[in-house]
Amino acid sequence: MNIKPMKKNSLVQLRADEKARILEILGGSNLESKLLSMGVYKGKQVTKLRHIGLKGPVVIKSGRSILALGHSVAEKIIVEKE
Repeated sequence: MNIKPMKKNSLVQLRADEKARILEILGGSNLESKLLSMGVYKGKQVTKLRHIGLKGPVVIKSGRSILALGHSVAEKIIVEKE
């Protein structure tokens, strides 16, 4: 049996069109509840669509929604590549 080690990255570090599952959201309950209202929560699978500029927004697909998250918010979302 071959078990791969879990690779943790922030959403910012993913490449375009990469899928990942959210492991944790850093930044407190305020940020967590705000993201939850947009359909982004622990265990959810998301796809990074693009990253606009170096420190610009990160565009993701979560379910059927497409969202643009600020760079600092995307840095606080820890994911595991799928």
